[in-house]
Amino acid sequence: MKIHTAIITIVALVVSIASLASEPGRGAMARSHGKRLTVNEWKTTPDGRNKWIDHVEVYNAEGQLVEEIEYSDFGRHQAWRSEYTYNDKGLLIKEIVYNERNKIDKVRKFEYDDKGVCTRRLNYNANGTLNSYRQFEYIYQ
Repeated sequence: MKIHTAIITIVALVVSIASLASEPGRGAMARSHGKRLTVNEWKTTPDGRNKWIDHVEVYNAEGQLVEEIEYSDFGRHQAWRSEYTYNDKGLLIKEIVYNERNKIDKVRKFEYDDKGVCTRRLNYNANGTLNSYRQFEYIYQ
């Protein structure tokens, strides 16, 4: 049971790598309704008179984060956008990051071992050249 819990925790960590802004439960909300969920985050001034779009997250009916958009300049411009792809086991396998002009900026691919534990994140530039990768080592003590 501890190994299973650890794997779930690690998979959740990988998803949080994809979206640090994602609030817990949003994916579960989409999954429980069986519908796509879009979450718009608004910034407001302290007096509440002005508000602007700051961040958008889109979840599929399975509860997976599939798109994320961050805005700048008081919501007038897209700062970046990411699209997420999952395999048939529900594991995040690719993130495509677009720049403010909606052009591909970088691609991240994720590799897992046979137990579903993320072992590497490969970082590619817009031309598909591998720039670097992160190797994950898990030590239980």
